[in-house]
Amino acid sequence: MSLGFISERTFNVNGLNFAAKEWGTPGATPVIALHGWLDNAASFDVMLPYMDNLHVIALDCAGHGNSSFRSADSSYNIWQDIAEVMAVADQLGWQRFALLGHSRGAIISSLVAGTFPERISHVALIDGHLPSLADAQGSAVQLAKSLSEHRRYTASTPSFFHSFDRAVQARVNGFVPLQESAATLLAERGVREESRGFYWHNDQRLKAASEFKLTREHLKDFHSAITAQVLLIQAEGSPFYTSSPENDESFSWVSSLHLLTMPGSHHLHMEDQAQQVAEQVQGFLQPLG
Repeated sequence: MSLGFISERTFNVNGLNFAAKEWGTPGATPVIALHGWLDNAASFDVMLPYMDNLHVIALDCAGHGNSSFRSADSSYNIWQDIAEVMAVADQLGWQRFALLGHSRGAIISSLVAGTFPERISHVALIDGHLPSLADAQGSAVQLAKSLSEHRRYTASTPSFFHSFDRAVQARVNGFVPLQESAATLLAERGVREESRGFYWHNDQRLKAASEFKLTREHLKDFHSAITAQVLLIQAEGSPFYTSSPENDESFSWVSSLHLLTMPGSHHLHMEDQAQQVAEQVQGFLQPLG
C-alpha cells in the first residue's frame, strides 16, 4: 500500500513556526525528510507515493516554503538546522528515527546523524552529503564575506515575475536546472503573489555565504561519529557529481556507507527516476519495518 498524504503540520521551535507535510501511517517507521537549498517540502511529493510502511514528516526548513524566516540577528548556517530537526522529533515523541535528505538537506542530515548518533537509525542521502571542504586559514575572509552579503540580502527584495508560469520557468532554467513538472510542484508551495507580481517566498538571506565553513577536520569528526546505516545516491547528471580524492576520502569516514550511482539530474527524486529512487530508499529502510 503506497504512502498517502495525511495533512499539513506545524511545529513551533524557539518562536519559529515550521510547516511540514505529513505522509504515511502513524506508528510506522518514522522518517524526517529535509529538502534542498531554496526548495521546500514538496520536494518529496513525487517519490513518497511509491513507498510504504513509513510515517514521514517532510519539513519546510527555516526560511523556506511555509516556515518562518529566522530573526534579523540570525543566519542560515547549516549547523543551525540540527537543533530544529531534533526539536521537531521531540515534539513528535520520536526517540529514534530515520532521515531522508536531498542536497542541502542531505548535508544537514549527515550533521544531525553525527551529532546525535544514538537517535538516528538510518540516513538516506540524495545527491548530497558533504559541503565543500574549507581551510581554517580563510576564516577571517569568509566571515567578512558573510557579514557583507548578509547586510546586502537583508535589504534586497526577491525577483518578481509577471505570471506564475514565469516564476516556474525561472527554476526550470536556474543554476541547477530541473524538469518543468518538478519546478511546478515546488512553485505550488513556494511561490506567492502580491501587487508587484509573483515571487519565490524564500528568505533572501539564504543566498548569503555561511559565516564559517566547516574544515576537513570538523567534517571528519561529524561523519566518523555516525553509527546509523547510510545510503548515498549520487546522480550521474548532477553538477555536484565528481570523483575526487576529497570525496573518496570522505566516504571512508562513515563506517556503514552504501554508495549508489544512478542516471539522472540533481533532482532525480522528483523527475523521471523518482520511482527508482523511491525503491532504493524503500529497500534501504525496510529492515526498520
